[in-house]
Amino acid sequence: MRLEVLMPKLGLTMTQGTVMEWRKKIGDPVAKGEVLFTVENDKAVVDVESPAEGVLEEILVPEGGTQDIGKPVAYLSSTTGSQEVNQKKPSRENSKDSSIPYTPASPLAKRLARENRIDLSSIPGTGPEGAVVERDLSRTQRTTHSGEPQPELVSQPTSSNLSTSTLHTLSPFQIRGAERMVQSWTTIPQFTLWMDIGVDSLLSIHKALKEQKTPVSFTILLAKFLALVLEQYPLLNSTWRGQGSVEVFTQVHVGIAMDTPAGLLVPVLKDCRNRPLKVLQEEWQVISSRAREGKLAPSDLAGGTITLTNLGMFGIKRFQAIVNPPQVAILSVGEVIGRTKEGSPSTPFSIIEFGLSADHRVVDGAYAAKFLKSFKDALESPLPHLVNRI
Repeated sequence: MRLEVLMPKLGLTMTQGTVMEWRKKIGDPVAKGEVLFTVENDKAVVDVESPAEGVLEEILVPEGGTQDIGKPVAYLSSTTGSQEVNQKKPSRENSKDSSIPYTPASPLAKRLARENRIDLSSIPGTGPEGAVVERDLSRTQRTTHSGEPQPELVSQPTSSNLSTSTLHTLSPFQIRGAERMVQSWTTIPQFTLWMDIGVDSLLSIHKALKEQKTPVSFTILLAKFLALVLEQYPLLNSTWRGQGSVEVFTQVHVGIAMDTPAGLLVPVLKDCRNRPLKVLQEEWQVISSRAREGKLAPSDLAGGTITLTNLGMFGIKRFQAIVNPPQVAILSVGEVIGRTKEGSPSTPFSIIEFGLSADHRVVDGAYAAKFLKSFKDALESPLPHLVNRI
């Protein structure tokens, strides 16, 4: 009996997926529930399990190819007994010299290496734990199977020996991210307000938690205070539904923008208002580790009600963040800057310039300004009822 293996729907916005890697080759036996291939959708790379037991008979979509959801990517031939399924056949791993390491690389790097016939094992990786990432490939020459050098990776002269350019193809979720930014900038009437906020008290809390052997990252601490202050400003924790309708959320799910080998991603930390800091920190460590390894699940990126973006660690003092649709607001965080009080240079203090970008259809400037003032009060002089809830 011949069975279809279909491209699964791995997210609400997914219409097609890209096959990144086949874990089995034609003729290999496959157990039900065993990982058959990996798929890159618009947000993450996900393992796809075999829907049934059988033998991989035909691959319709090669590695790097795309297919619409619900359409077949391969065929399995079912077996009538366990003898055929369990028959020893050379696997992909056994067909290679076991002494040769399999090189760690990001999904995008693997795809570009296949398309440009590059041997990943010959490339020094600069990604997490030495993984090869896209920027490493852009500096590498193409090679043929015979090892003959070719022109640089997809680099062609643009004019008579004057300059060169490199064509770079975005991954599906990078393309989706670009589309969302265009959607945000062209369809949301947004504005941005900035405010200097003293963070000495916050830094003291951060230091105390570390000394108590319960360290929490500065960004997670900010996410917690953001969630608590939003109790007074629910319209910033909402989404515009059109025709004058605004959906206000009772829980605060903070999307935290982060730089990864695959580009900008915004994993979501759920229920930041009600869960303890320790729990939020532990969950964020797991999520951020998956993000760096390119193993985020669609659920890790779904459900955000507001976004926090921090570029302070890069020395950026102030920047205008773009609202992440369908959310209403995004909070930007700049660098910690040391200052001294006027007339008292011996009394230094630390500030951060925070920026709030918001959808003007839902909130006006006064509402956003009041939020920033309350956020300032909460960080500069944390009230007991707030401190007790972190």
